[in-house]
Amino acid sequence: MANHQSKYFEFKNEIIENSFSLSEFYGWNGLIIMRLELRKNSKIKNDLIISKYFDISDKEKIIVTVGGEVEIKINNKNFVLKEFDALNLYSNNLEYEIESKTNSQIFIISAKDLKPQEKDHVFFNFVKDIVPRDIWGGQCISRVFYGEGLNLVLFDLKSGFKFHDKGHQNEQVTWVVKGEMDFYVKNLKKKLCAGLGVDIADYDVHGGISNGAIGFDAFYPKREEEKYK
Repeated sequence: MANHQSKYFEFKNEIIENSFSLSEFYGWNGLIIMRLELRKNSKIKNDLIISKYFDISDKEKIIVTVGGEVEIKINNKNFVLKEFDALNLYSNNLEYEIESKTNSQIFIISAKDLKPQEKDHVFFNFVKDIVPRDIWGGQCISRVFYGEGLNLVLFDLKSGFKFHDKGHQNEQVTWVVKGEMDFYVKNLKKKLCAGLGVDIADYDVHGGISNGAIGFDAFYPKREEEKYK
């Protein structure tokens, strides 16, 4: 049985073009989180979004905007993504283009072992279209997107909120986009803020206290508990 280790990480710009920069994190179970920072009026075709770990072109992927505004063009359809808008893409080897209307930041979430599928795209806004859930109780609001192979959760933790999780079998990658929180996984502690994240190994206890934090939890394989559907 593999000995998976939890670890913290930082999104660092590893690939830089004239119009955009790309950084990525690859987790222990094949979960990948890619961060793209795009300059205003830049255009990027899908074949430029290349991971150094595996080919994401035929995988389910979630594209979510956390700042700015981008337009994604797929065949004859255009999708405009502003803050917390997201697009879930399934189609095998789909060609698309991303055009930034302003300086923008987006994330792309996928996983290595996802099977190619032919399904309709899903466009939604985490705040406007997903019913908030009080998964933890207290001052934590979560909005859960339940994809075919992925869960992506937008969390909003109020200042002073404490949480503790006994662990689970799924890989979990957590990262912050606004604010900060003091986090622990087993005996490893770190303050998480924008640009920092943590990859949590199977069954590792974890938790923390929020200083007012907004961010994402990505799970692979997806959580099957009712509260994550």
